[in-house]
Amino acid sequence: MKTDNVTNSNNTERTTIEGGSKEALNQKTSVQFLLSTALVVITIILVSATAYYGLIH
Repeated sequence: MKTDNVTNSNNTERTTIEGGSKEALNQKTSVQFLLSTALVVITIILVSATAYYGLIH
């Protein structure tokens, strides 16, 4: 039984076509993480402030 080996060049080529280089993909993921974290922090602050001032009972 013979198995075919998948070459790394095919994987690299597919990654470049689909989403750009690894560096660009890492940058994009980093920005998405920072944005989501900032939105969560802002949401927590808003909920805390409204609860503190009695708008949420």
